[in-house]
Amino acid sequence: MKQQIQNLRLWLQVGNRTNWVVFGLLTLLVFGKTLIFDHFAFREWSFEPTFTGVLCKMAAAMLFASFTFLLRDKRWLILLSVVIDTWLIANLIYMRNNHILLDGEAFNMSGNLHGYFWSVLIYIEWGIDLMFYGLTALFSLIFLFTKRSDRSWQAWLAVFILGALPLAVERTQHVYGQNFPKTVANTSVLYAPYYILADYRLMINGIQPVRPMTDADYLRMQTLDNGADTATLDSPLIIVLLESLENWVLTPEIMPNLYRLTQNDHVFYANRIHTQIVGAPSADGQMLVNTGLLPITAGGTCLHYAGNTYPAIMHLAPDSTNAICLLPHDTCVWNQTAMSPAYGYDSTICYCDVDTILFCKLDSLVDEGFRYIQCITQSTHAPFVNEKYSRLALPKSMPWVMYNFIRGFNSLDEGLGYFIRKIESDSVLQNYTIVFTGDHRILHYEKRQQMQRYAARWAKKSSDPSLAWISSLTPEDDCLPLIIYSPRISGNPRYTADAYQVDIYPTYRTLIGAQDYRWQGFGINLLDSTQKRSILEDEAYPLSDRLLRNNYFQR
Repeated sequence: MKQQIQNLRLWLQVGNRTNWVVFGLLTLLVFGKTLIFDHFAFREWSFEPTFTGVLCKMAAAMLFASFTFLLRDKRWLILLSVVIDTWLIANLIYMRNNHILLDGEAFNMSGNLHGYFWSVLIYIEWGIDLMFYGLTALFSLIFLFTKRSDRSWQAWLAVFILGALPLAVERTQHVYGQNFPKTVANTSVLYAPYYILADYRLMINGIQPVRPMTDADYLRMQTLDNGADTATLDSPLIIVLLESLENWVLTPEIMPNLYRLTQNDHVFYANRIHTQIVGAPSADGQMLVNTGLLPITAGGTCLHYAGNTYPAIMHLAPDSTNAICLLPHDTCVWNQTAMSPAYGYDSTICYCDVDTILFCKLDSLVDEGFRYIQCITQSTHAPFVNEKYSRLALPKSMPWVMYNFIRGFNSLDEGLGYFIRKIESDSVLQNYTIVFTGDHRILHYEKRQQMQRYAARWAKKSSDPSLAWISSLTPEDDCLPLIIYSPRISGNPRYTADAYQVDIYPTYRTLIGAQDYRWQGFGINLLDSTQKRSILEDEAYPLSDRLLRNNYFQR
């Protein structure tokens, strides 16, 4: 026994005591950073830490700290720590933006996001993000004054293998297409690059997970896909997707024109539509509204399955030249070149992101005789720079994201006002079914909490009656609104219960004469108070994933 202890002492001294001290300190530093990361990244998800997860995080920290034994000059460890910090911060920002972490899909989509690069600025939280670099700076003082030491290949190899062991175990849970945040929460975000490299290689080669449909899937689809193969659309249709629109800004002070429309006859208004996008916000929202399908569980359906046959209503347009997609951006964004035809739009116009001009163009398309149109706005995408066109006066003490967000939608509403006045007065437009909704939510919950705290404080201290409405804002409610104008809607019905984006498709489908079309959708017709949900969200997501991966509707 004494000899074994002596041998262990000799082995530990192979890398000398300085190496082991620095290794221990760096392990604790990296381990602490991953715990801090999990706190800020996953508290919204309520992931409980597990003993296995903590061990995995310690092992990942040891894996990176093992390079201590290969570096004679410990100052190189500062660079390693900065790289780790940058990776953690990038994941936090991406999580705030998309509610998922960086994975292979994120890198696969990067070439389709022209013009959106600077939108990440609003998701930088300096106090939290710079804390990682601050910890590195603190520990750098130790590294800077550490003496040079000999390399120890034996110690490095032993610790590296020990730190890499969880990779062999956890790799069984494939990253993309699975619950990636939960996977990382129970391992370590530092293992993610190893997973991503393998997954990204599969993606660029066009290899997707094999998930065949089961007999139970086909039986399930008999209740959701059991109508006629065709339908005669007897009402023209316009779908207007308003970028990042959330229900709490739809007030008479912020968006007076759209709010006025919600009060009119022949207008249906639902104010609690829960978003169901996954990893490609705008593209997934567009697919949900056009097809009633949920996106693949990794997001980015538009990149992987643009060649699919989709059960989109626009395919039923009686005149193939009548369906047109009006975009404010390049067709390369979200693979619109392929997806617009896949949804049944026979031509695409890339026009202008100035809302007034865009909606004037939409009106002119109606005058030219186009009966089926999708119009997508862009001006209210983060970082909401079009707020400079707003004339709405707000207190300068307001959090700047809240200030820009509100004024941005006020500016959007001014452009939208022209088109809404045409709906109210133009006899041609009054024959259309017109759908207004948001494509996705955009604000992270921490920013919502900041805004809500501000609104609560304003209610107590405000002495300006003209701004009293600020205290009634509820930014923590991150649902989307749905407004549908149709001459077939009687009165001004409201739907105040919780609903979902998959409900949009079956709701407007019944208003344009396609109620018997084969694809009923996963949702319900919100205008029919007697309709019950036939499939729950948790069941619909994996089923829709398999439908898309197997191109079910080509049948």
